Amino acid sequence: MDVNTGDLGFPIWLRLNHFVNLFCIFFLMRSGLQILADHPKLYWNDHCRPGSEWVKFGKKKMPANRLFTSMDEAEDVSPVFAIPGGHHNLGAGRNWHLLIVTLWVLNGLSYVGLLFASGQWRRLIPTSWSIVPEAWHSALTFASLHTPPPSSFHPYDPLQQLVYCAVVFILGPFMIMTGLAQSPALIARYPWYLRLFGGRQGARSLHFIGLMLMVGYVLTHLVMVIMVHFPRDVDRMFTMFSPPGSSPAVASVVAAAALIFVIVCHVAATLYTRRRQRGFQSGATTIVEPIVRLLFGRLWSYQDYDSSAVTAEHHVNGYPPENADYRRVAANGFRDWRLRVTGLAERPLELSLDDLKRMPKHAHTAMHNCIQGWTGIARWGGVRVQDLLHICRPTPQAKWIVFHAFVQEEYAPEHYYEAFRLEEMSDPQTILAYEMNDQPLPFRHGAPCRLRLETKVGYKMVKYVQRIELVASLDQVGFGHGGYREDHQFYDKVASI
Repeated sequence: MDVNTGDLGFPIWLRLNHFVNLFCIFFLMRSGLQILADHPKLYWNDHCRPGSEWVKFGKKKMPANRLFTSMDEAEDVSPVFAIPGGHHNLGAGRNWHLLIVTLWVLNGLSYVGLLFASGQWRRLIPTSWSIVPEAWHSALTFASLHTPPPSSFHPYDPLQQLVYCAVVFILGPFMIMTGLAQSPALIARYPWYLRLFGGRQGARSLHFIGLMLMVGYVLTHLVMVIMVHFPRDVDRMFTMFSPPGSSPAVASVVAAAALIFVIVCHVAATLYTRRRQRGFQSGATTIVEPIVRLLFGRLWSYQDYDSSAVTAEHHVNGYPPENADYRRVAANGFRDWRLRVTGLAERPLELSLDDLKRMPKHAHTAMHNCIQGWTGIARWGGVRVQDLLHICRPTPQAKWIVFHAFVQEEYAPEHYYEAFRLEEMSDPQTILAYEMNDQPLPFRHGAPCRLRLETKVGYKMVKYVQRIELVASLDQVGFGHGGYREDHQFYDKVASI
């Protein structure tokens, strides 16, 4: 039986939800474009072999006769289209995306909750199969460049109702689900989740396709609002800002002012982020990091891919060190290399590579998730970090563990370093790896040893490890934000998505 929806109206909460959604969607699109620009390729396979992408954005061609890293593949993007725009502003783009997606999800949950609590669900959810032929008839009417009569809109015509229902109850959740698949912590704990999308890169590609559908929907929606019964629809949507019974002209002015407000917010946010990246990082991560820790911070990795899944051409990020200290220890197979564990430890350590190899070995096959978007699967072997901590015995004052690398020329005169809470080292798959695919760790992948923490994105997994330090506070580490990327490129320090 069909249900009368003619008296539903446009409650104030409905209008507010629509406005917040509009506000969020454009921020998500622009920040998503900034993220995509750092690895502007999409794949249907998790190996990300060069040339296997199904779509590529940008004109860069990587050299075939020398080593290149994924940082070299990043493209510039205009701040007109992306936030904050520019080159390698991935940290700020991520912070905007994570910040706004939180507001977008909360807004969506309140919208759906109020739909069912108030009976407004009838405006979206069809109550009769007759809507299908009616929607088809409506589509033919629009295709013939005619407009259905006003009596067809109660409050939406059948085609509108089906599209809105699909966007709210299918496309929105789909974007959330594919977005969650970008969390190395979630997919390390629940590897089956990736199979729903054909792998991590499948989820990334589907997320992009969902974005394109959302862009198409928003553009079509705005065009239809303007072209179909414009004064009446605008009056209905924006009378909450004006006195009851206001004229369509007043409602149109209010609508224009609301859109101008959104545009001004985007311009102001872009300018502020580009000029005050540290200030934006501090403000955004104050909100984002507790949420990410709550959702993903206690997940351990349960990965162990089959050997047949190992990536033949694993991507690289970060060039090997070329300085004299590294060349000297590398020249004799790292026999003179010593790993120092210092700081707030009852028993500071100095271990050779052979010392590490005499300790209990752990090996697992896992997916590497680069923050730029590419993935690769490899088997890593080494010593559990928790075993090292058991030997050196951190003092009660020790709260953070910091991994320091040899100086790499791309970071000089600084060196690369990343910090973690001590409890994050409890995962049995968190290791100092000295083997990759059952062979000594290659130079390009971090020899003599590198950190593997499978619930984090790649920039946290320090390569070319030279020493480990136990500290009481992040104030003792670099600029105090949690690592090299956080200090110099404004990333977040949790890095679980």
